[in-house]
Amino acid sequence: MKYPWFAFIAVLLFAILLPGCGGGTVPSCPKIGDKAPDFTLPGLDGKNVSLSDFAGKPVIINTWATSCIECKKEMPFFQDIANQYKSQGLIVLSVNTLDNTSTARDFLSKNNYSFTAVLDMKQEIYKKYCCPKNADPNTFFIGADGTLKSIKIGGFATRDELAAEVKKIIP
Repeated sequence: MKYPWFAFIAVLLFAILLPGCGGGTVPSCPKIGDKAPDFTLPGLDGKNVSLSDFAGKPVIINTWATSCIECKKEMPFFQDIANQYKSQGLIVLSVNTLDNTSTARDFLSKNNYSFTAVLDMKQEIYKKYCCPKNADPNTFFIGADGTLKSIKIGGFATRDELAAEVKKIIP
C-alpha cells in the first residue's frame, strides 16, 4: 500500500465515530437525587413485584445471595429495621440475585425474615442500578418521593450503620 498512514487514519476515525452512530441509547446510571429506576421481578410467592408498587413509601432495596457471607451477616439488621420502621411505611425489598426459589424461601423462612423478597436470576438489578455483576450485597435507599437518597456497596458492619442510612429516607 502506497499510503499506509491513510489506512491508519481511516481505521482510527471509524473506531472513534462508530460508537456514536445509530444504535440505541445506553441508560445512564442513577445518581443520588435521580428517580429510582423501576423494575418488576417475581416474588417468592410467584406474584410479580415492582418497585412502583411501593410508590409513596420509603424503600430499601438490598441485593443478596445465600452464598454471600456479608449478606447473611447483615440480614438480621434489615429485619430489625423493617420491624422498627414498619409503622412509618418502610419497605425492605430483598432481591436475591443467585438462588432458586426454594433455596431463597427456605433460607428466609429458617431465619424468620419477613421482608418482601424477590428473585432476580437474570441479575437485571445490576444493569438498572449500574452495580458490578455478582457483587452482593448492594443497598439502595429510596425516599417516599421515589428518588435515590443513598447507595451502599458492600455489607453493613453494624445495625447502627444501617439505621443511619435509613434516617435519610424516613419522613
